[in-house]
This record gives sequence, C-alpha cells and structure tokens, in this order.
Amino acid sequence: MANGSSLISFLKEVWAFIAEAFGYGWKSFKANAPFFIGFMVVIAMITIVPDVITDKIFEPRSTPLIIVKFFLRLIGLVLGMAATRISLDIYDSGKPDLSKLKDLLPMTLPYIFGKFIYGLIVLVGLALLIVPGIIVAYMFLYVGYLIVDRGMGPIVALQESRVLTDGYKWHLFFFSIIVMIANLIGAVCLFVGLFVSIPTTLMAFVYIYRKLSPAESA
Repeated sequence: MANGSSLISFLKEVWAFIAEAFGYGWKSFKANAPFFIGFMVVIAMITIVPDVITDKIFEPRSTPLIIVKFFLRLIGLVLGMAATRISLDIYDSGKPDLSKLKDLLPMTLPYIFGKFIYGLIVLVGLALLIVPGIIVAYMFLYVGYLIVDRGMGPIVALQESRVLTDGYKWHLFFFSIIVMIANLIGAVCLFVGLFVSIPTTLMAFVYIYRKLSPAESA
C-alpha cells in the first residue's frame, strides 16, 4: 500500500513537472508567436528545402549525396545552437536578443563536438541495452545548453549535465514522451501544427533547464 502511495505521489510530481514546463512553453510561444513562426520559416528554408532538393539531384547513397547531407546536418546543429541561445534569452529577458548570436562563433566547434560525443554515448548505451541508452540520454541531455549558456567545454558540460539531471531522469523521460506526442500531433496537422508545437516544446525544455540550472545573473 505504501509502495502504491509512493508511486502515485511520484506520478503526480512528474505530471506537475511536465504541466508546469508546457504551461510556460505555451505562454512563451503566445508572447513571441510572430518571431517563432518567422524563425521556423527561416529554419525550414535553410534545412528542409535544401534537403529535399538534394534528394532529387543526387543518386541515393552516392558520395555527393552523403557529403551534402553531412554538411546539412552540421548546419542543422548550428541552427540548433542558435535556437538554444534564443530560447535562453527569451526565458531570461522575455524577448529574443539576436545580437547575442555573434557570441556563439567561438562555441561552434565545442558545441558540435559535445553533441557528437553525446550522440556517440547514447548510441553505445543503446547498443549495450536499451535501458543504459535511455539513462545516458537523459543524464547528458543538457550538454548543448551548458556549452551555449556557460561557455563550458564539451567534457565539462557532460559532467555538469550529469549533476544537473541527477534525480530528474524519469521526469525528463516522461517529459520527452509528451514532447514527441505534441510534435507528432503537430506533424499530423499538415505540418502547420509544428509551427506551434516546436517553439512550445523548445521553451518547455529551456524552462526545465533553468529550473535545474538558474541563470548566473539570477
């Protein structure tokens, strides 16, 4: 009975955690809807359109296709870094500050390297067993945020992410499931819903990050 009560209490805690994050994400989207929609259009033009064109120009599995796809993924990582910086600025000051994007240049290589190590660790974890892969996926989830937010190196950011997410891995696991469902619904709605679901979930992610790692100026 005690175990059942503990489980119910934990699930209530997780649900409150998720609802709070999504509530903030939705509020942030509504407050900055024109910016987010414009930003999504720009990202689509830079990543999705060239990706589609590339598939039509080059033969499947050809060397030129692989090279172009590789560079498109690098561009996607850089845009992800920019989105992280913007979301942090919106959380901290209530509005995006595009002037700070120029400060990301020195962090580009550490960010790409950190995300590569993160992906490699998760891949190895999944290759061993599903559960270790899931654990490390959420243990090091915020490596990119820490590099962008605090200017940490990749290794230090991995270590700090492990500390931040201690005790919150199940919270993040269930949160990520809701994120996937939200974006799936957005994709089903003729992809138009993604213009709402992606910014909302992006701000929900940064809300949790700031909950675990408050801004140094706070």
